[in-house]
Amino acid sequence: MQSFNSLVIDYKDNEHNISFRTKIFRELKHKEVLVKIKYSSLNYKDALSVSGKSKIIRGEEMVPGLDFSGTVIDSKSKKFNKGEKVLATGSGLGETIDGGFSEFIYVPDNILLHVPKKLSLLSSMQIGTAGFTAAISIEKMLLNKQSIGSGPIVVSGASGGVGSISINILSNIGFETIAITRNKNYIPYLNKIGATSVIIPKILEKKPLNNKLFAGSIDNVGGELLDWLIKSTKDNGNIVSVGMASSYNLNTTVLPLIMRGINILGVSSTNYPNNKRRFIWEKLSNKYKPSQLSLINKNCINLKEVINYSKKMVSGKVAGRTIIKIY
Repeated sequence: MQSFNSLVIDYKDNEHNISFRTKIFRELKHKEVLVKIKYSSLNYKDALSVSGKSKIIRGEEMVPGLDFSGTVIDSKSKKFNKGEKVLATGSGLGETIDGGFSEFIYVPDNILLHVPKKLSLLSSMQIGTAGFTAAISIEKMLLNKQSIGSGPIVVSGASGGVGSISINILSNIGFETIAITRNKNYIPYLNKIGATSVIIPKILEKKPLNNKLFAGSIDNVGGELLDWLIKSTKDNGNIVSVGMASSYNLNTTVLPLIMRGINILGVSSTNYPNNKRRFIWEKLSNKYKPSQLSLINKNCINLKEVINYSKKMVSGKVAGRTIIKIY
């Protein structure tokens, strides 16, 4: 075999284009690994990139895909050997370097991890970037003294990948978890994965402070909903901002910060320190391992279906996680 297929986005002439292209195998660079990809996953950020709704790639041309799992085919790294099962999430994949929507990938060894013993190539991508983001969000809340006894944690964008896995993990480790969704049809699904109740927001109160409703939150939406969450959080509560499905703007007041001691925390799966990734993935294979992966992973598609599914995802017509089976 001299070539392989990849899904490629380019912005030649400042226009978004996407197509399947044939790439030629080349020599490995120092500390580089060649991986045959078995699975990837379609994240919301990937869907924005593939559909052209937002320019995610930091260049004129790139393979999208924030994550992948597969088998080492060749290596010029002392850390990885031929035949080993590996994974990678974030770390610039699909943004600054070629990502996982491809049959093979050349990847620097400093962003690659061995698949934990209690996970497989499939389950590691059922968790994927969404699960990793959920885990670092929960980890940051716990490091900031979030406690089960303080009250419920609310999760916005609950039917998406990050939201669904956040709910499942929080429920598994003992937190009362409330889901926020725009679609009432998702209520049975959200209850099954661990939500004790579901909120369908209609008209959000626009006051300097709201009643104290939640002990903390994981927000995937941004905008007016994040403002409402900040103003509805109990004293010393933690709010983790992980997404902007609605808006990247935030118009709020300082009153919840100076009168209730609210903590607004941010996380980034792209820029998370590589030396800490292994620790999080070990937790995802044990304490944080989602118990409802079969429910959360609603779709399994092939590479040729990515373009169509991306359009559905940005339109809010896809719940849970979508796995991409490469071969």
